[in-house]
Amino acid sequence: MKKTHLIPLLISALFSGITHAEITLTPYAPTRSLNDIRQIAPTDDGSLVVITQKGELWKTQQSEPQLLLNNVSSKVAPKADYGRIALANNKGNFLLWTKDKIYSSQIPMAENAGMIGLAFATIGVVKEGNTHKLARIEPQGEQAVITAKSDQAVLPDARPLQINLSGGDAKQGHIAVLASPDSEYYQHAVLGDLWEATDLLYLERHSLTPLATTLNLKEGLVFEANQLTSVSQNGKNLLATTISGGGMGARAVIIGVENNALRLQAESQPLPSNRWQSPFQFGETLYAVQMPHLVGKLVEYQQNGKTLQEKAIGQGFSNHQYGDYETNLTAKTEQFVVIPHYGYKKVSIMDKQGKLHPLETQLPSPIEKTRSDNQRVYLLLKNGQVWVVEDK
Repeated sequence: MKKTHLIPLLISALFSGITHAEITLTPYAPTRSLNDIRQIAPTDDGSLVVITQKGELWKTQQSEPQLLLNNVSSKVAPKADYGRIALANNKGNFLLWTKDKIYSSQIPMAENAGMIGLAFATIGVVKEGNTHKLARIEPQGEQAVITAKSDQAVLPDARPLQINLSGGDAKQGHIAVLASPDSEYYQHAVLGDLWEATDLLYLERHSLTPLATTLNLKEGLVFEANQLTSVSQNGKNLLATTISGGGMGARAVIIGVENNALRLQAESQPLPSNRWQSPFQFGETLYAVQMPHLVGKLVEYQQNGKTLQEKAIGQGFSNHQYGDYETNLTAKTEQFVVIPHYGYKKVSIMDKQGKLHPLETQLPSPIEKTRSDNQRVYLLLKNGQVWVVEDK
């Protein structure tokens, strides 16, 4: 298929309570004095922590950035929550920074995976021989130690998600993660490696034991994803991801708990074989960028019984770069979601009404990672700069 990347079809409208003109894309001033940033993580106090290629951990504030640590890994994504920063040292072992103490360990962390910060622990993907497990890591004495571990192997690049599938407070939620890696069923390999999951787990956050019966895909099918999207529908919390295989490409699916078991509740029509899509949620609506490496078709999904019906919104978007582990480059605040265009140097904003607004600023380098808090979306560029999208 010819790789034509159409100029996005964009619809102009006003934001709810804010105007398009108030949303800006600018260099993030607190990081201007730092070079070659490789990792970013928003904190719960509104600042940003970054890791440079040299292995320096900085906390950036409106004044001068503060150096917190040296000799940390620039390949393991940090997680900043509850006044703590979970990361890895330059040998790849788990490290926990707090303002009073630094907890070291001999726990080898997966380089392309994600972590979850809990009130008294960190959930992360750890190496165990030739496999990877999900682990609960807690500080004890001077060290950080594993206090629970999943029985099943998880994807080496898994991005676990804390979600309360029974409804209620997300911080009381448990852990959904993609597991049981396979490299034979569906050899597409556009998401960083050959491994795709065949199981979806929902684990209790303290013991990492199953809270619901595993969703195991039939032979030949895989979850073509490394992360999950939370979807809220009428007060219920659900999961969205993609399933591929059986001679077909990716289809978007919604999964929930029924009778103490994870079950498929709705799915879209599949794309052709070896064609992928990356779903994301904003408000109570599920969207996806279909074929982000080719045409970048942005669609909205509406559930009708067990079917996800799509409505095309535009083309020329891309929330994934071919072969990269960052499988969803959209990022959202309370007011808007940022969607990159193909080429990753320009973005559009989607407001709460689902209307799109292109930002005219062109970035000096392609977007590599995105992170967000309630007010800002941070864009880490391939040249090591950080830019920010915010409501001025």
